[in-house]
Amino acid sequence: MSSKMNAAGIVLTQGDTLNIPLSFARRQNGKKIPVNLDNAVIRMQVRKDAESLPVITKEVANHYDADNGKTILQLTPDDTNVPVGIYYTDIEIQFVDGQRFTFYPADPNRKAYFKVVEQFTKGD
Repeated sequence: MSSKMNAAGIVLTQGDTLNIPLSFARRQNGKKIPVNLDNAVIRMQVRKDAESLPVITKEVANHYDADNGKTILQLTPDDTNVPVGIYYTDIEIQFVDGQRFTFYPADPNRKAYFKVVEQFTKGD
């Protein structure tokens, strides 16, 4: 599994799967308290630039451990079968009350890159 995600961006091989585990918590009295994800939606879009149409759009509304703030954003081979190149992305969460927060990249002054590298082994 050569695909990876770090604070600056994501690199993956065209047509690969990438599972992005996410965990949400807030601090209260110095303790981490899980954020309940019931009815929350996680959204990701990947674009060449802010004005272009997305080449990848992903939304997660079903979370494997919503009570404990845990979910997985999974990019499938169909999602990542896009032209090789460098794109940009961010990931946001929207809660049932309408509050929306962009949490990736963590630095709001930066864009996260999304680099798709060429695939050599093809399943066709």
